[in-house]
Amino acid sequence: MLAENYKIVPVYNEYDLSTHDTTQPSDSWNMKDFHKATIILQYWTLGTAAPIVYVYSGATVGLQTTALTFNYAFAGAATGTAVAGSTASCDVLSAWGSSAALTVTQASYLNSMLVIEIDASAMTDGEEWMTINHTDPTSGGTGNVTAFVILTPRYRSNRSGTCLA
Repeated sequence: MLAENYKIVPVYNEYDLSTHDTTQPSDSWNMKDFHKATIILQYWTLGTAAPIVYVYSGATVGLQTTALTFNYAFAGAATGTAVAGSTASCDVLSAWGSSAALTVTQASYLNSMLVIEIDASAMTDGEEWMTINHTDPTSGGTGNVTAFVILTPRYRSNRSGTCLA
């Protein structure tokens, strides 16, 4: 079963990217019992601006001390778009890139999925909490984001404890 091999954690629930002028942090999760985080973000109705997404580590919940370099890939098309046998489908990822501050271009990723992967070994010693954050350099962006984190546990079990604060 999926839940016996991975921990699935919701961290953003249709978060309104226009709610704050500069930052929109997700819930923080603790990585001490996990090897890797795969973050799946779904953007909806991005408007006018291009938010920048970061993944931070910190020593406590919500503390964003170190911006981490992560691997990422966008979906090949807007969610709900399927083209048989084509890379222009929402379930086909683009080539992987890496960044510590990724711009989600409104015109290109209006209603798209973004997958981020990061190993716990990339975190700074003493910083076991991870948080996603978005900034809006123009303070005029709109849209929503929903995100789930799929964690690869160090020790598998059929029911793991929470990693949220």
